[in-house]
Amino acid sequence: MAGRTRHDMPSGLNNCVMMKAEEIDLLRRYFPEAAVAMVGEVFKQRRFMLHFKRPRNSKLGDFRPPRTKNSLCTITLNMDLNPYQMLITYLHEVAHYDVYQQYGSRNVQPHGKEWQSQYAALLQPFMNEAIFPQDVLVELQYHLQHIKASSTAEVRLQRVLKQYDTKPSDVITVEALPIGARFVLKNGLVFQKGPKQRTRYKCFCQTNGKTYMVAALAEAKQLTENDERH
Repeated sequence: MAGRTRHDMPSGLNNCVMMKAEEIDLLRRYFPEAAVAMVGEVFKQRRFMLHFKRPRNSKLGDFRPPRTKNSLCTITLNMDLNPYQMLITYLHEVAHYDVYQQYGSRNVQPHGKEWQSQYAALLQPFMNEAIFPQDVLVELQYHLQHIKASSTAEVRLQRVLKQYDTKPSDVITVEALPIGARFVLKNGLVFQKGPKQRTRYKCFCQTNGKTYMVAALAEAKQLTENDERH
């Protein structure tokens, strides 16, 4: 591992034969305890940089091909994810790495059959109650069985995973709000909740006068009459 290992700074991991004690401690900070050894093995068998980043609203993590001929691929993960979400996101991105190593930049769909197969294979050794709670395991199994049409399966899985988040008591998901409720998202935009359409809600943005399809599990803060007066 290379780079800063402070909790409030992005940290980097370089592939190495043996993991140092501080590197294992870093993994323990972010992943389920029972999964740490296997997470380390998955990492050691490959060559990429792993960074824990400050939270990003648009994604939980990502995979980036090398920028130059002599550089390594990079996987980034939001450092505020709960341990179960962190593990699933990590394996999701490692599957992208494996597909890239096999197919390069050829015409392969990002979440096509090649990625689906590798993602399922990576997850399988972790699919037990020593690592995941029973409710997460049930939804993870459903998610893998319906991965080709995963919008609904993904929402079901994310709904269960969110139960293990640590967040302020006034933060809830958009789907938990009544129709017509006013709420504000992390980006500061104020909305009024409208009808559900598939896995999203049609919401009017009172900040800019536009209409958006807002994800059911987007985190929001409901606005009260006191908020309106301010």
